[in-house]
Amino acid sequence: MDHIYRIALAVPEAAVDIFAEALEPLVASVAWRAQEGKIKAEVLGFTAAPPDAVAIRAAMRRCAAAAGTAEPDMSITMEAVRDWAADNPNQFPPITAGRFFVYGSEYSGPLPAAKIALRIPAGAAFGSGDHGTTKGCLLALDQIRRPVPGPVLDMGCGSGILACAAARRWRRPVLAVDIDPVAVMVAQENIEANRLGHLARGICAPGYRHRNIGRAQYSVITANILARPLARMAGDLARHLAPGGTAILSGLLVQDASWVLGAHRRFGLIKAGQIAINGWATLVLRKKADAKPEKFP
Repeated sequence: MDHIYRIALAVPEAAVDIFAEALEPLVASVAWRAQEGKIKAEVLGFTAAPPDAVAIRAAMRRCAAAAGTAEPDMSITMEAVRDWAADNPNQFPPITAGRFFVYGSEYSGPLPAAKIALRIPAGAAFGSGDHGTTKGCLLALDQIRRPVPGPVLDMGCGSGILACAAARRWRRPVLAVDIDPVAVMVAQENIEANRLGHLARGICAPGYRHRNIGRAQYSVITANILARPLARMAGDLARHLAPGGTAILSGLLVQDASWVLGAHRRFGLIKAGQIAINGWATLVLRKKADAKPEKFP
């Protein structure tokens, strides 16, 4: 594949998850980025096939009406596929988050002896450690002091950074799940590059309804997605979180944390902490150790 289509939308930061969710069915993958101090965020869609501009504009128009905001400016460009991380190595310095030290393929310096080092090149999938959501999840993983007796699930794994962090930290089996096959491929490459293939593996699935997940329960579940999908999947997360387990949720703005938390409280999860970085929130939830066994549909 020599070229890819890039759809860019400038949207209010408070509505980024609404527009990203609306764009998702119309492209192959979606990403977003926001900068501190700027009112507008950028929602990006990528697809190998020519996008249906009419359908995208109609979806964005409906989305804007529902959100009570103006229809966003949109641009569609065709770009050459290249290794943009390799072209700009100085833009991706190592990241430290608690005990985790995340570095890219271009880094040639020493690895801190007291840190958990993870090699995660910045590339085609979201999650290099520098965004407030990913860093918040890494800090939350680092702060778990309870024993982790069972497996870990990374829902919406992106680059696989959280799956690698959990596997390296606890040496437990980790399942990395994403709806985007490119993300799963990248995650698996990063798992192998960190010599964690004996502990972690990636699968492509639209959420929790997959035969490889089944009725399994997990001691830790991480989900760095978007606010609305997180709320929509709250019941599935609660069913798959083992009694006494911890859930780490991100991909949401600070102002969205309360209603995402409310969606999970309906299923018996309790708030154990919250981390805020550059306007992005990471929620830490727990399931009571004496919770009754969950009923699966």
